[in-house]
Amino acid sequence: MDHVLEPDSDSISTTSNPEAEKIQRNSLYLTFNAPQVDEYHRGIFLTHPPNPTIPEPRYSGTLFHASYTSPTPEDPTVPSSWLLEQRTVKDVSSSHSLVLLYRIGTLDSTKSSIDAQFQCIRRVLDAVPLGRENRERKIGPLEEGEGNQVLDGYDCVIWTKDALSALADAGLIDLHGQTANHIMSQSRALAGPKDARTMVGVDFGGFRVFN
Repeated sequence: MDHVLEPDSDSISTTSNPEAEKIQRNSLYLTFNAPQVDEYHRGIFLTHPPNPTIPEPRYSGTLFHASYTSPTPEDPTVPSSWLLEQRTVKDVSSSHSLVLLYRIGTLDSTKSSIDAQFQCIRRVLDAVPLGRENRERKIGPLEEGEGNQVLDGYDCVIWTKDALSALADAGLIDLHGQTANHIMSQSRALAGPKDARTMVGVDFGGFRVFN
């Protein structure tokens, strides 16, 4: 799995993909990005109302995903570590690597302001432990086969699953009696073939939206 895969949509563009019209406002989506090595990169995307600093934020939002950093030839002193990356995406429909958006919940403005809920989501996701040792100490041992040994026995899939559970426990999303594991499995089946390596370098023909 690539160390830092993410929607690469940081510029405004007009999409011809009709799937983009399905994207719902103020909603949380699981993101699946095309595999570069052996699996789809996963994260959480929160769509939100127009940002005044973005001229035409038709499909704007905030992406949260676990990112792995490691030493490079340019800077061999950088320690290997996992971190949570959060960044504004101006137009998710312009991503060339996005394969699937899978909706896991929509914010209810009658409960509290969308901004207040967004800040709560940010706090919850900030608290999700990163890295295998940290995760197992705070949540419990991983199942056999979980985690990428090349990435210190951890990966973005584990973080995303734990993030789903944390959001549900905080009452920010409703899993409707399903477990985070089931949601992850169900959405993964929609992303593509079981062996993601067969899709490395393949043109998916654009992303799909599942609501």
